[in-house]
Amino acid sequence: MRQFVLLSIWLPMLLACSSKRQVTPPPAEPARPDWVMDRPIVPGEYIGIGVARKKGNNFDYIEQAKRNALNDLVSQIKVTVQANSVQSQLERNRVFSDEFRSFTKLTTSIDLENVAVAATWQNDTEYWMYYRLSVADYQQQKNNKMQAASGLALDHFDKARQATASVQLSEAFAAYIRGLEAIKIYLNEPLPVLQEGKQIYLGNELLSALNTTAGSLAIRVNTTNLKGKIGYPVDEELIVSVSYPRSNGKAVRNFPLKVRFSQGAGTILGNSTTDEQGVCRLRIGNIASKEQLQEIVIEPDFDQMLRNQPNYALWLKAIDPQAIAREKVIISVARPLVFLKSSEKTFNPAIEQTLLQSAVQQKLRSEGIQFTDQAAQADYQLTIDASVRQGSVNNGMFNSLVDLKIRLTDKQAVERFSQTLTGIRGVQLDYEKASEAAYKKAVTDLEVAVLPKIIQIIYNL
Repeated sequence: MRQFVLLSIWLPMLLACSSKRQVTPPPAEPARPDWVMDRPIVPGEYIGIGVARKKGNNFDYIEQAKRNALNDLVSQIKVTVQANSVQSQLERNRVFSDEFRSFTKLTTSIDLENVAVAATWQNDTEYWMYYRLSVADYQQQKNNKMQAASGLALDHFDKARQATASVQLSEAFAAYIRGLEAIKIYLNEPLPVLQEGKQIYLGNELLSALNTTAGSLAIRVNTTNLKGKIGYPVDEELIVSVSYPRSNGKAVRNFPLKVRFSQGAGTILGNSTTDEQGVCRLRIGNIASKEQLQEIVIEPDFDQMLRNQPNYALWLKAIDPQAIAREKVIISVARPLVFLKSSEKTFNPAIEQTLLQSAVQQKLRSEGIQFTDQAAQADYQLTIDASVRQGSVNNGMFNSLVDLKIRLTDKQAVERFSQTLTGIRGVQLDYEKASEAAYKKAVTDLEVAVLPKIIQIIYNL
């Protein structure tokens, strides 16, 4: 009985204590600092504040908050386009592209070495980062780097001028590109420097010298008009010379040229880099297009010349395309001439038809091939020998069979193509009508299976 009384007294007390322990409130969230609640303004400093959420398996929230804070800081640094800068000149000339603008945007991310962590704060769901950067420190650091970049660019500029003076233009173009590349993140700055005791705006001078050099190059060719024929080489040689400057210039040695069909198609043979006399010799090995007027363009091969220079294709956009030396050669292309000889025998020895001949002429003419009745003038001779024979009679229907051989030879009487088709069947109510049906079937077979091959051979495709 006594035990029951003691249990009844202590049990409520134990339950009360246990209940109090279970409802203990969680610790209070750390107080948010002022800079989280209200963005600070500090004179003479750039401020960057970033936050990242702690969610699920997001373990890189600290790095994300850092990136956000840096981006916030960078957004306050104004990139202004100053007068006498490359960027201002290119924008005036309307050749400034987004790729050029991206260079100047790199300045802020590269020059943030003195960024300091002012504070961090976090709770269970957020991580905050606070960066500070002295405006004066940033500007001093930027000026130091601009001077170093200008010094490197000026060295490349001097080398480019020396190469130009000695007519080593491939080296000159490469040095100009390296000079511009050295200052690419400062295109919005005027970059005044001293050159031979005279103040120049470095970026503009580099760009101007690049344009002047390209515009003073001369490309000349021994003829601007050639005559050719599809599928054949052009007899006349192209002799191309490169000199600098345009008037009374010196030969440009080891200078790569791009020689291409700008209209039409064909094979160009020869070394397209100039020799010690500034000359290269080229031949048209084959004309592979049916166009009657075709065009070859000869111009500097900047891709070959500058392929090891970063961003060279972008810098070339800054050159006035009208100023780049360029020569054009027009090729007048004669149509291939074919002498056609056709024999199409029927059951009546006195009558020969021309069904195959007409179909062949129509098909080849549609492909730009012409015909001549003078075998000596022809580029090719096409011979068709066809005959018909009687077949069986089945249930009152007559079968006629056409056998034919078609042969193509060139000027030297060398056989270029030959094919025999036998047993081309026509079925009708008598042999004459069956013969006509067989010849019509032979026309279809020629058009589908034979003539495309002959056309390819004539055009040397």
